[in-house]
Amino acid sequence: MTDDELAKAYMSGDNAAFDVLLSRYKTKVFSYIFSMVNDREVAEDIFQDVFIKIIVSLREGRYTNIGYFGYWVSRITRNVLIDHHRKEKILKAGGNDNNDLTSLKIDNLIESSCESNIIHNQHQKDVVNLMNHLPDTQREVVYMKFFENKSFKEIAQQTNVSINTSLGRMRYAIINMRRMAREHDIF
Repeated sequence: MTDDELAKAYMSGDNAAFDVLLSRYKTKVFSYIFSMVNDREVAEDIFQDVFIKIIVSLREGRYTNIGYFGYWVSRITRNVLIDHHRKEKILKAGGNDNNDLTSLKIDNLIESSCESNIIHNQHQKDVVNLMNHLPDTQREVVYMKFFENKSFKEIAQQTNVSINTSLGRMRYAIINMRRMAREHDIF
């Protein structure tokens, strides 16, 4: 099957189609990311962010570039890398030598309204509610990644599983949360 056929199959619910796409692109994408950041752990996290973005985009039906799947993946990878470099730049400007996003006061950098705070808080509550309905293994990975800011390597070590198992649990957690959100008309 072509990349486009696999993307369409995955968007129609065939999870195995994504596994084929992942196997086709993982080495190329990871190598590119690693060449840009020169840090294996950071590259693994960025790689995971790229494929989460791809999964979410496909599930939401946002892939429409028929015949250009490889280019689309490259564009997502480039955008995630740009976001990473922007965060790094903000951290350096903020004088945070530990690269710890939790200690950076983003509120000082971004002006926000009461309305956006209320919406943000409601979205967080909805996400936590969805997360609480996940199987324990998936909920654990989501919590560690998004609430404890752990890398997938750290998650794998703490849960005594391989990095690929951690990545797979995250992937299925996102799929399940999206399904629940659609079923309950959340977001």
